[in-house]
Amino acid sequence: MWAITNRHKDIAKLLLDRGASPTIKSSSGRTASDFAAPNSEMSAFLNQNGHHIGDAGVGEDFYDNAFSQDRFEREMEELETKRRMMMESSMNLEVDLSSLGLDERPEVSQGISQSLLQCNANKNQSPEELDDQQEFVWNRCQHDQMFVFQENQLNRILDVIITSMTPQRSPSQKPVPANVLFLSARYAHYHGTPDLLATLLDTAMDKINMKVERHQWDMTVLAFWISNATLLLHYLKKDPGLAEATIEFQVQLVELINEIFILIIRDAERRMDKVLDAAILDHETIPFDNLEFAGEWKMFRKNKVQVPEPVNYKPPPPNKKAQPSPRNVTSLLSSTLFVLDLYDIHSVIASQIVAQLFYWIGAELFNHILSNKAYLARSKAMQIRMNISTLEDWARTNNRTPEHYEDGSLTCTGETTVDAARKHFTPVTQLLQWLQCFSMLGDKPDSLESLENTLKQFTRLSPQQLLHSSSNYRYEKEEKALPKIARKRLMDLQIESKKRSEMARRARDSMSHVASAANTATAPPKTPPQKANVADDPPLSASSVSHSEGFNGIHQPDEEETVSDSLLLDPAHMLQFHLPTAVDMRISYGAGYGGLDRERERKYIPTVPQEFLTKLDISGNGNTFERKSWDIQADDE
Repeated sequence: MWAITNRHKDIAKLLLDRGASPTIKSSSGRTASDFAAPNSEMSAFLNQNGHHIGDAGVGEDFYDNAFSQDRFEREMEELETKRRMMMESSMNLEVDLSSLGLDERPEVSQGISQSLLQCNANKNQSPEELDDQQEFVWNRCQHDQMFVFQENQLNRILDVIITSMTPQRSPSQKPVPANVLFLSARYAHYHGTPDLLATLLDTAMDKINMKVERHQWDMTVLAFWISNATLLLHYLKKDPGLAEATIEFQVQLVELINEIFILIIRDAERRMDKVLDAAILDHETIPFDNLEFAGEWKMFRKNKVQVPEPVNYKPPPPNKKAQPSPRNVTSLLSSTLFVLDLYDIHSVIASQIVAQLFYWIGAELFNHILSNKAYLARSKAMQIRMNISTLEDWARTNNRTPEHYEDGSLTCTGETTVDAARKHFTPVTQLLQWLQCFSMLGDKPDSLESLENTLKQFTRLSPQQLLHSSSNYRYEKEEKALPKIARKRLMDLQIESKKRSEMARRARDSMSHVASAANTATAPPKTPPQKANVADDPPLSASSVSHSEGFNGIHQPDEEETVSDSLLLDPAHMLQFHLPTAVDMRISYGAGYGGLDRERERKYIPTVPQEFLTKLDISGNGNTFERKSWDIQADDE
């Protein structure tokens, strides 16, 4: 049917020669002959071979809609785009090509044939029968929904699914470690002993930690295991019996996820650090020629007459290295995001990885600009701002909302990629705006008022940072300096800021003393808490407020939105990490609100592919599962 619809006469002839029946009907009652247009080359071919065009069925057919020529071309285009992204990611992240699927041939016809076979296999089954076939009982352990093993076979099983396991890409093989561990834990808990369950989980955790430590610079391995660890945590929380029996192991899983989260970020930062300065700070989108700065002597410099280069339409030679540009940074961001999507990292975790990278980029750029006088100039600030706009464009192109549902909301309420970029790039963009505008204040009577209005726009810059940047600024010739009255106002604001910081520090110390006194029930504290005018102190900054309210807390004010007390930002600072809530995981790993996405739910049902059952053959005779007493009882019945 597909060959005739798409006018592939050679394929249709091959199928007919191999015995394909042209009389088989589709779900709407149409035969292969009904798909050939009258008076066409395909209909003439069928008539010559004794197959006549019949009456077409009424209504739209599945094959006519799913495998049309437009759909086929779109799939080919998407496949080619994905392969280019795989190649780029393998070069950027320095990972094995097979980890990204580049060793697989894009056999589209084979994929279509598999889809046709699957459709033919399921066309006679109703949706209710398909749901019953895939149903998994979570509140009790059925005999065919667990993995039976013996303790002396445990090391071999864990070596197959952990130690020797390479990152898998197919939907059925990616969750294999989580599925096998969960099904084994079900058997150990419901039909084994607590010691067997503890041995299983402790040994598995040790092997996973060794695997992660050994491949801490391989992002594909890290992404594969953070995905399986998150899915295993979801499985354990969803099973009522294991949820209570594996509390300690769940805590270890949370720590493992947090550790892998940090390793992924550090790996991405290490790669971007090699190109960040050259790509963002030094790259000139629009070169400014013949700029002269005040106070810079040119006694021993010759003014070179720049001859315009002739226009060359030929491509650059292969040995000529491309100059770094913002494209290098966005390419690394795209590669990281591609790997996270490839291994089904939960969107809540993936969004926090991207947000942490945005914070690191913003902090590094901010520190480099303040620390290097060459960047403290109006023309340079304009260049850097245009380069940062490329990163903001990348955030808009790849904008997504994490699947976080807060307070019973029916829509996603997480922080989007655009919001994260805007928040973490704000300090450096405000610094660049300050470098471009403060010399325009002028020495006028209303300059102080202009300064106050300008400072209201720079909510993320401290007076110390404003004063430092203006003091080390490189003025162009005939560019006006910052007025003295404005400089004095900045110095006064810096003194006031230090006083407020000291008062906030004392308030925090006093609150810590009160908390320690409340926690000490046996003896009073040696020094009573001081009543240091807490009521008169200004409200504490967001960095001193606890974030314990709310499990995810993405919309809560956090410390990154406050002004830094120091001159430079801390690039190593880690934002607050939040795991997806139980509701988030049930929706993302289930059928969604209303149970409409049954296909996604079946994707995350704990099963083990047949090829892994063969690898896990622990009996030596091709039988993976042992024959237990309940099997014998079932046979007797």
